Order: sequence, then structure tokens, then C-alpha cells
Amino acid sequence: MNFSWKNLEDHVRNLAELRWKKPCVAEHINGVDFDGVIRVDADEIILLEITKERNLEKVRNDILKIQSVKLKYAGDGIVCKGFIILEENPTNSMREVGVQNKIKVCSVKEFASEFYNFEAYNNTRITYPFGSAVDSETGNNDKRQYIEVKYQDIDSHKSFNYQKIARELIDGKNIVLTGDYGTGKSRCVREIYKFLSAEIKTASAYPLAINLKDHWSSANAVGIIAEHLGNLGLTTSIDNTIQLLNSGNLILLLDGFDEIGTQVHDSRIEDRKSIRKKAVSGIRDLISKSKRGVLITGRSHFFDSNEEMIDSLGLANRRDNTLVLAVPDSFSSDEAQKYLIALGVKTDIPNWLPKKPLIFQILIELSNQNLSDILNHKDFTEYNFWTSFILAVCKRESLGVKETISATTIFHILHTLAEKTRFSKEFLGRLSPSDIDLVYESVVGSVPDENGRQLLSRMCMLGRIDPSSPDRQFVDTSILDILRASSFINDINNMKDTGNIQWKHSLRTLGLLHAANMIMFNDLVQQCFIYIKKFSDTKNTYCLGELISILSIINIDNINIETLVLNHSYVPILNLTENKTISNLTIQNTEIGTLFLNNTSITDKNHLMIKNCIINTVSGISDQKGFPSWIQECDTISFDVINNATRIKKSTLTASQKLFLSIIQKIFFQSGVGRDEKTLKRGGYGQQYDAKLIDSILKILIREGMIEKDERNGVLYRPVRKHTMRMEKIRAELTLSDDPIWKMISEL
Repeated sequence: MNFSWKNLEDHVRNLAELRWKKPCVAEHINGVDFDGVIRVDADEIILLEITKERNLEKVRNDILKIQSVKLKYAGDGIVCKGFIILEENPTNSMREVGVQNKIKVCSVKEFASEFYNFEAYNNTRITYPFGSAVDSETGNNDKRQYIEVKYQDIDSHKSFNYQKIARELIDGKNIVLTGDYGTGKSRCVREIYKFLSAEIKTASAYPLAINLKDHWSSANAVGIIAEHLGNLGLTTSIDNTIQLLNSGNLILLLDGFDEIGTQVHDSRIEDRKSIRKKAVSGIRDLISKSKRGVLITGRSHFFDSNEEMIDSLGLANRRDNTLVLAVPDSFSSDEAQKYLIALGVKTDIPNWLPKKPLIFQILIELSNQNLSDILNHKDFTEYNFWTSFILAVCKRESLGVKETISATTIFHILHTLAEKTRFSKEFLGRLSPSDIDLVYESVVGSVPDENGRQLLSRMCMLGRIDPSSPDRQFVDTSILDILRASSFINDINNMKDTGNIQWKHSLRTLGLLHAANMIMFNDLVQQCFIYIKKFSDTKNTYCLGELISILSIINIDNINIETLVLNHSYVPILNLTENKTISNLTIQNTEIGTLFLNNTSITDKNHLMIKNCIINTVSGISDQKGFPSWIQECDTISFDVINNATRIKKSTLTASQKLFLSIIQKIFFQSGVGRDEKTLKRGGYGQQYDAKLIDSILKILIREGMIEKDERNGVLYRPVRKHTMRMEKIRAELTLSDDPIWKMISEL
């Protein structure tokens, strides 16, 4: 986009004011109109002529205007310096005629660079990594093709592509972009930066793209900018960059607010908020000084709520001018297909395939045979996909070292490395070369030889954190979650102590479900109870909290812990829904991620006590008053109300989505052991009966193991209780859900 005449003049005058630190205004002097005049002091005047015309005759005429004023003031001892500034680069002839008359003829870009050399910044910045958007092998910028995705406004549900986000920033909007690791936030920042770099003329502002993870110690705006430019070797630009910030000529792109502070557990809610707010004080100062648009990204779970996030980032007073956008956790089916095609892979994508960008990056590195085996497997679901996927990667790595190290050995190395990351400050781990060598030695029984070195240097599950560091991290949260889950279940099976050092990271939902499936498949329920009893006094209470969480979601109704006081722990999920009882357990001074109380049948007779805990989300009751007597003195961040009927009725959900929600409501969340076929075929949530759709939905739920069909006395559909929490999550997220079941239903 080209400047309008007014925008061009305003932009140049603004640059002139920054350069000379004096007002620049259009002025009539000696019968001549000038586009810009700066009175530097009593002895010096700057004269500017600004033109869109790239014409030698026009330049000569402007030179005559400037010369006439220079001669007038020369007699008074006042020096006049003249500039003729063109929108585009002048010709050599134009420059030469300017030199002959001691008047500089230049482009807007050249004029700007004498104050702020954006070209130097850009040339360096575009080669420097953008957050986590890096090549896993080198730590340099990821050069894979960017596949455009849609980012959703959490308030209006409007969709934005990166170009629209960039234009909102040009218009002065503040935008917070949230999403999990590996969903493409950093890549989005990079694309926006490139867009804004090409639109400086239109925006009259320069983009500044900062990786916040590099600035842990910076408590203010100046410190962050100085460190950022220092990392790029541009320390001479610091003062002028600060001036650009103060004058409203910078658009800030701040990537990773969650990487400038540590997630906090084991304290009261208000204390946690205070610690997090202090951690982002430098970011808040930077945002407060910005007079233009600001983009800031991070993982939404760093804060307890969007309200806390907005307040901590200093955007509460700018809320009307702030958009909060969510990055989809995965590609849509169409985006996923385009991604594979762009990379030369032609195959249909199964519904169950996790569609995270990083998973796809690993998939395309597999052999054609391995890729075909995984993608074309008819019996796979999301949860049995992972083991085959990881084993396929291990087979690939084994072939890379001519099978001198077996796939099974590589599998064990990955498990052990994943176990080690439990103690890292960063969720994905920070593994030094010596850490990796020691793990290799503990599994293989010898130090890495040439083949071992080759394996460790190229293992695609691990990636460089940045080009300047030899340290590695796991490249994907889902992969790491699965590996941690498998490692923990192996410890339980072998009665291995997890140690007396507290874990810093517990399993997420995927890992918990994977662990639950492993326990049921290997018949390890009783082994879990024995494990709890044997290690009840462990200092690593996180492992016990995690195990109780896993037990609460597997398909058993009565869980007798046989007296355990769980203190100062973390329980990611606690499923206490209908027909699920946990007995002889006290949970105190502990954080609970999500507590499911829908139609709970637990009473005081079960001797379950939850007290003095922090609960992030409670599902099944609407407020504190709904707590049963066995939950006492707990801080709760949010309540997820049982009845979503009104919200679902008024929504724009499709017929298949509404009928699915009606079916799971009746099977999973209404009292009783199941639902007869007639009840299910009445429709629901305002959606009329549709025999074909209902039949298709029931077949999917049976096929995926969500429900069971009992035909002994009529036709009865029963819930598989271990999936209650999963159904609740789908029901809460609706259109934001990335669950494979929801996607299958949505495509009916």
C-alpha cells in the first residue's frame, strides 16, 4: 500500500521531529510554502520538501525554492539545510543535482534510516529465532511453509487471520493471543512481523519483535528493549528505539508472557496472583509506554483467568481497545490436509489423528511405510495412536544408526528423559548434554559411542531450545505427556520409588487418560493401591496426587484408599461424578485442577475429606454453597454450572452436535445406570428427532468405546464411566473442542 499524500507528509514530519527533537510544521517563508520546517535553534533551520513525484524537473523546482530561502537567511548568519524527500528512491541525476546545490535528495526510507536504521534491525531480526518457531535440529528459524490458520476472538467468536491481526495493530488495537505450546503462536508473530515490515509506510510505525523468554531479569521497558537489541548486536540503536516507543512509532510484538515467570502452586489464590503480576512487571511497563498497537502472546493457563491476565498485563484500562484471541489447539481437517499436500504427502487424514502442527512436522519425517501404516490403520483412535506413533519414530531413529541401537532401547531412553523433565523448571524440560549422556548410559550400560552420539544429536523427539545453547527440550507437550504417563505406570508396575524430590510437572488430560488405559489393559488396579500404601510417606506427593487422579477416571466405581492424608500435592483431575466413590482419603493444602461433582453419590460415610485446598474449576455445582459437607475451607477460582441447556439451545450448533450433546447428557449425566433407546431418540436442545443422525452418533460412541449397548432386556445404552470427564470437557468447550469424537460428530 502506498501513502496517501497526507500520510506521507505526516510520516516525514514525524520522523524529522524524532531526529531533531523539535517541532516540524508546514510553514510559509519568504513567499514560499514548505512541507516541513524545523527551527533547531536561533542559528539553524531545516527545510523539507516532500513529494510523491519521481520527476527531475520537480526536484529542480524544489531546489530553487530552498535556495531562495537559504540566500535570504544567510545574510542574518542563519544556516538553512534543505532536504527533498521522495516516496521512492531518487534517480542518480536527482541526487547529483542535489549535491551540486548542497541539498540532500533522498527517499523516505533513507531519510528515516539516519535516525533509526530499521533495515539493519530487520536484517538481523528476521534471521534470529521467533520464540519456539524453530527447526528442532538446528534451533534456527523454522523454514517450513506457513499454513494459514484462523484465530478466534473469545468474546465475539469472530475469526482472524494473521493479516487481519496485523491491520488491527496498525489501527492501534491491543491483542492478546493465547494458546498451548506447539500451536503456532510464535510462527504467527513471525508472519505478522513480516507483514508489518512491509507496511511501515502505511502504519507510520516500526515493528519490534521481542522473545520474552530472553528477559527474565528485566523489570522495566528500557531493560527489555536494551537486552533485546543487545542480543541482536544493535546496542547503538537503544536510545533511538526508546524514543520511537515514547513517540508512538513502535508496534510491539511480545512473544511468550508465560516464559518470563514461573507457574506458581502451593499458595493462596491472591498470593499466586501477586507473584505472577510481579513476574510480568517488565511487560506491563513496556505495554504502558506504548502508544500504538501491541501484540502479546502466551499460554492461557499461566493465569487463573482472562480477567487476571488482562489486569496483570496492564490492559484493564484499555479493555475496550483490547482483543483476546485463542489459537486453535490443532489444524482443522482442511488445514491439516493442505499442510501435508504442501510438504508433498498425499494421503487422507483419519478423524482420530491429533492435528497439532508439531505432530505433523514429525509425521512427515517418518518413512513412507511407517507413515502409511499409522495413517491407514482402521482400528486406531487418538489414545492408541500415540504408542504406535512413538514406536515408529524410535524405529526410524534405530535405522538412522543402522540398528546398532534397537528401537526398544531408544524407547526406554525417551521414557527416562521424559521422567527427568518432571523436575525441570520448564514444562518441556531443559536437558543439558551431560543430562542426556547420563540417561543414555543408565539405559544402555555404557557411554555413548559414535553411533550413540549420532542418535542423540538427531533424535527428533528432542529439539534445540535456541541456536546459542546446546540444551534440548521435548518438541511437543502431547508426546511428553504420553512418555511421562508410560514411565509412571512402569514405576507402579515395578514398585519403583519416584524419589524424594517433588515433581514440578504433573500429567495433563491426555497423559492421565493414557495412564488410565494402561492400568486397565495391564490389570494394575490393585498394584496402584499397593503402591499408594507402600509410598504413602513419600516427599514426592505429586506422584500420589497424580495416581489418585488416574484412579478417579478409570472404569471402577469404588476406590478405597485405606487411609491416606495427601498433603501439599497437586491433583490434576478428581472425578467424583455419579456412581464414583472414593473412601478413606483426606486431601488438604493441595491444588486440584478440575473437580467433577456432577450427581456425586459420596457422603460423609465414605470418609473422604477435601479441606484447605485450591480448586481451579468445579464442575457440577454453581457456587460455594453447593459444596457437600466433606469439602471445607477451599478457595475456588471458577464454577462450571451443570445446566448448559439454554446456552446450547441458543447456539448455532449443527443438528448432529445438538443431538450428540443431548445423548451424552442423558447417558452420562442423568441419574440411572443407562438410557433406553426410545429416550435417546426423542431429540433434545430444541433439535427435532432425526433417526439417521441419532443412529450414526450412537454407532460412533459405541465404536470409540464411549458407551456400551445392552440388549438383554430391551435396548439400553450404558456410559463407560472413565469417559465422563472427557464428555464433560466436550460439553463445556463446544465449538472450541478439539476432541476427535466432537470432530467426528461435527462432520456428520
